[in-house]
Amino acid sequence: MKRVIVLGGGIGGTTVANRIRKGLEAEVAAGQVQIQVVDREGIHAYQPGYLMVVFDKMRPEETKRDESGLLHRSIQLVRAEIEKIDPAANKVVLKGGKELPYDVLVIATGSVIHPEAVPGFTEGAHSFYDLANAQKLRTAIQQFTGGKILIAVAGMPYKCPVAPLEVTFMLDDYLRTRGLRDKTEIHYAYPIPKVFGIDTVAQPMQRLMAERGISIHVPFNVERIDPVGKTVKGVEGETIPFDLLIAIPPHRGSDVVGASGLGDKGNWIPTDRFALKVEGKENIYVLGDATNIPISKAGSTADYEAEVVAHNVVAAARGESPSARYDGRVYCWIMTGMSQATYIKFDYLHPPHPPTPSFAHYWNKVIYNRTYWDITARALY
Repeated sequence: MKRVIVLGGGIGGTTVANRIRKGLEAEVAAGQVQIQVVDREGIHAYQPGYLMVVFDKMRPEETKRDESGLLHRSIQLVRAEIEKIDPAANKVVLKGGKELPYDVLVIATGSVIHPEAVPGFTEGAHSFYDLANAQKLRTAIQQFTGGKILIAVAGMPYKCPVAPLEVTFMLDDYLRTRGLRDKTEIHYAYPIPKVFGIDTVAQPMQRLMAERGISIHVPFNVERIDPVGKTVKGVEGETIPFDLLIAIPPHRGSDVVGASGLGDKGNWIPTDRFALKVEGKENIYVLGDATNIPISKAGSTADYEAEVVAHNVVAAARGESPSARYDGRVYCWIMTGMSQATYIKFDYLHPPHPPTPSFAHYWNKVIYNRTYWDITARALY
């Protein structure tokens, strides 16, 4: 029997497991292939929903579901913490010593936030990269009555690259509806000399910020936060005061990647950007945030990569030559207000050109958020 193990029950892990099952339906039914998903908690978090929670556009309970209800019934969910991967022995070692052998391994362990990496972050900054902090930020902006708001990125790379733009524009619109915008300064600080990493996106976003009276500080790399004095010091020497600080925390790859000797210094996995294999490992694939591919760490990236990985795993299980190649496809909506959005669509060869923001684009995002659980996660398309 062929054993396929998927590590991680997020967007990438869930969709790739369901796609592999679809491709190997007959083999799984005949007992010739076993598919296992290993996840510590077995609770699937829809992380793009956290920002929506901040602005009361999604309820907290809408951002999570039990993983077992999203996987096909023939896929085994293993709720356990991973100790390490042993590529030489083709096995995954769980906490407690249990070992799971594999013929093909898919790593979808995502990224991990590390707010403690920046002095003063935990005490002085709000964020929305986990549900608990998203709810705290929601309360903070509801209680805000005016002053200086700073949106800053405390480390790169980070997942959902458009999120700092989105929270900035949504906050601007939100404050206008509350009659507080003329009592508020909004400052946007970004680590590189533009407001976003891709020129064709940075230019229209910077124009939009100028139109809305949003101050820009670039480049600005966060060195430390003073929660008492309410200032953020950048490595470039600038210090920015704030009354409310919304910051993107530093990210790293999963600890299990480092423990297994598969990652770089940030625990990102060196990955063939076309085949999506771990470099030097023929039977280990990787997708989503866990890779070191220099493209957006976003849910759509993981979803597109899942198509490629699933196709190649199916081929390998049947003794065929894997031929699918990932072309760098990414699709992300960008909220530009409380009820308007644009989007970016690009790949390795074609840069994005976001259209004019509109209610229609916003509504498409809403529809996707509402149908994610029943369509995307279950790979029903």
